[in-house]
Amino acid sequence: MPMAYTDTQHTHKRLAGLTGVALVHIALAMGLAAGLTIKYTQAPPEPRLKGTNVKFEIPPPPPVEEDIPEPTPASDTADTTPSVPDTIIDLAHNADFDVDLDLLPIPHVPRVDTSVLERGNLRLPDPPPTFTPRDPIPRNGPRGWLSNADYPRRALQRGWEGDLTYALAVGKDGKVDDCRVISSTGHDILDSTACDVITSKARFDPATDRTGAEVGGTYRGTVTWMIPED
Repeated sequence: MPMAYTDTQHTHKRLAGLTGVALVHIALAMGLAAGLTIKYTQAPPEPRLKGTNVKFEIPPPPPVEEDIPEPTPASDTADTTPSVPDTIIDLAHNADFDVDLDLLPIPHVPRVDTSVLERGNLRLPDPPPTFTPRDPIPRNGPRGWLSNADYPRRALQRGWEGDLTYALAVGKDGKVDDCRVISSTGHDILDSTACDVITSKARFDPATDRTGAEVGGTYRGTVTWMIPED
């Protein structure tokens, strides 16, 4: 019997526990229902957009450019290609014609005897003689070209002396065409006096070339200016 008591007591405790749990769930459900009340509020309507109508003008499409071929420039040179005529000339049926030609008479050429042209009989002309080229040769000097009388007075007074080397250009006629100082005495008056006197007094046999012909030439000489003793 004690066993049955124990089961009854245990059953009462189990019922009491289940009842407490159920009450707790009911209380929670009521609290949630009271605290989780959802209020729905409708949002105000959005304001309408205000604007101004703008009129857009669409430009007309651009004109379509037509591709016009450029004219070919005319060539500056004329076409020189010969053209063949279409007409065919039949030479077989042309009439015969005569041409009168005045022919000049052929002059008579005498026959040359070739026997005289044999190597042993042919005589060649003699070569011209050769000459040795020659420079101009003085005819009257050169010692007689200058004298003490030609000494410049101013050079005598100042005691000027010196040696002069000169070159003369002699023409085909044997006369002096020009006098050039090669080496000066150091005094212009002595140089110019010597050239003037020699040009006026000197005479030459003209120079010759290899053929013996007279040609112009050059003569070179020296003069010593020295004051004469009393």
